[in-house]
Amino acid sequence: MTESLSRNRPVLIASSVETLLLIGAFIAGTSTLLNDQFPLTQTWMAALLSSHLSLAILSGLGAVLLFALTYLSERRDLFYLGLATVLAVGIAAAGGLAFYSTYNYDFSYLMALSFVVAIIPASGCLALSI
Repeated sequence: MTESLSRNRPVLIASSVETLLLIGAFIAGTSTLLNDQFPLTQTWMAALLSSHLSLAILSGLGAVLLFALTYLSERRDLFYLGLATVLAVGIAAAGGLAFYSTYNYDFSYLMALSFVVAIIPASGCLALSI
């Protein structure tokens, strides 16, 4: 019992941080989409976009870490949730890169939807590792 508890503790910590990063990236991205004009013309717009990009990069790294930790936990339910998280964050990253190269807002909506989808399995990892 104690061994499984200690194996899930890193997953608990990583999924908690990942969920917060994903929520932050989603909120910063939504406020960027609603308040910025592309191409950027003001300093505050660049700061808002920079905060979104920073949180998105950190959430990408966090998703990879969460996936690795769920793999090492040897629990299938956590592994599949970690896999779903990293795939959804990857789709969000692809949508973001496509948006910044084309300014096609459909890619921005794909990115936002993928961040919302990624929050669900990341918080599922949090709930199952308690």
